Amino acid sequence: MREACYCGRVGEVEDREPIYGGGGRIEALRCPRCGHLDPLPQLDADDRRGVFEEAERRALEGLAQRARSGKGHDRAAW
Repeated sequence: MREACYCGRVGEVEDREPIYGGGGRIEALRCPRCGHLDPLPQLDADDRRGVFEEAERRALEGLAQRARSGKGHDRAAW
């Protein structure tokens, strides 16, 4: 699903960062450009859950790819 943020970023809604709330559930998606949080109130509960799950899958996949390529953060450097 494509969307546009207030900052002008256009892209797949599922490519935004999942934000977790109480209970470890995703409550909103954050724009990677400006940080705007969107709880997707326009979607019904089942569709919203599906978008949140896909966003989480993509975020985890991105982390795994960065770790494999050596582009992740080195914990010792923190």
